Amino acid sequence: MDALLSFPSERILVPLLAVASAALVAYVALQLPGWTRHVSQRLLSSLFKNKTAAKEAALEESQPIIVTKELDFPPDWWTSRKLFKLEKRAIMSKIWLHVCHSSLFKKAGDYRAFQIADSSFFVVLGKDGRLRAFHNICRHRAYSVVTKSEGSCLVMRCKYHGWSYDTQGKLIKAPKFEDNQGFSKSDNNLFEIRTFIDSSGFLYANFDIYGSDGLTIRVGVPIRARLTLVESWSVEANFNWKFAVPSGAFRVSSLTYLNKFAELLTQASGLFESWTWPTEFELSPLTRLMRSSNGEYWLTVTVIPVSELKSTIQCSFYSSRTESKAALQVTAAKQEVDESVKKLEMSFADVSTSGEIPDAASQEPLLAEIKAHSRLERLMSAEVHPASRMRDTSQACKVADDLCRELEVAADKKAPALSGLDRLAW
Repeated sequence: MDALLSFPSERILVPLLAVASAALVAYVALQLPGWTRHVSQRLLSSLFKNKTAAKEAALEESQPIIVTKELDFPPDWWTSRKLFKLEKRAIMSKIWLHVCHSSLFKKAGDYRAFQIADSSFFVVLGKDGRLRAFHNICRHRAYSVVTKSEGSCLVMRCKYHGWSYDTQGKLIKAPKFEDNQGFSKSDNNLFEIRTFIDSSGFLYANFDIYGSDGLTIRVGVPIRARLTLVESWSVEANFNWKFAVPSGAFRVSSLTYLNKFAELLTQASGLFESWTWPTEFELSPLTRLMRSSNGEYWLTVTVIPVSELKSTIQCSFYSSRTESKAALQVTAAKQEVDESVKKLEMSFADVSTSGEIPDAASQEPLLAEIKAHSRLERLMSAEVHPASRMRDTSQACKVADDLCRELEVAADKKAPALSGLDRLAW
């Protein structure tokens, strides 16, 4: 009885196994040439790479090291005042500079003033929700429009003669000028500076009126949290700004340490060349952004050139959370930034005397930019100031001077006893 029951299943199973075996053999037979060819190509490629690497290594050992003259640095690379002035024209006036984070501006009229090299400017949030940057220069007598480092005002009034501007930089009031023939408010708006906000909300400014983008970085940093400024501070430093440009010049281990999970990912990243666990980003040639391993804290460190021997280190500490631990992190970050500044000052004291370039690779892009601008000035037979608005400013001042003289004549006719000091006061 059992044999009769198992007989139909065996009668069906055996042919199926035979068909499956035949199909498998046929598949292997068809794929075998391709597999063989792939393996052989991999082996040949590996052997070729090894032979090529060996030949290149032998060639490098047999040939002398050649140093080209094109990349030679001037002996006073760190200390020249003349070179520093050229750097302000060739680099500071042309590159995209990190300014701050857009989260600092909450409502229309909020503004912040900045000073980088010779450029005084401010950023203000307009009623249309757009951030704009302007030179902090009144179009009448070049007096400062805003005098505080930060504030909030929908109408910015110059204290010298009362010229007033709105949040879009438009001149809306010019006492004693508005009714004069030939005077146009639209011709006397504030000088606007190009701005850019990256995907993470960091704000950049470029002073070049010709629109070039020298040494452009402008990378978006993957921040998935809303940042809140915890504290900003600055440190005065006795070294040339270029000396602090290389990556890793400021070590803040209390912020950039890796937790156990991050360490494992970092070790594993050696197997995946396209993936890394970055803790430091370059926002611009003057600014580094450091992040904590958990992404809760962020620190920007900006080197602001002051002179050929002095710099200001501007730091801003951000947090994605509002908690008491942030204050402790700020204290630790301040201490480590101070220590980094002291180490840089000690190292700079040595290289400023010897003229040594410790990290030439980080300085070569700066040297190339300076050389290019220097060649342009030789062709023009004059200094080239990319951020200068002197031509427009001179024209505006000429119009203002003419109107001032007309008003003074009118004042003398109507009130002969009016003193010269009183005339200047208006």
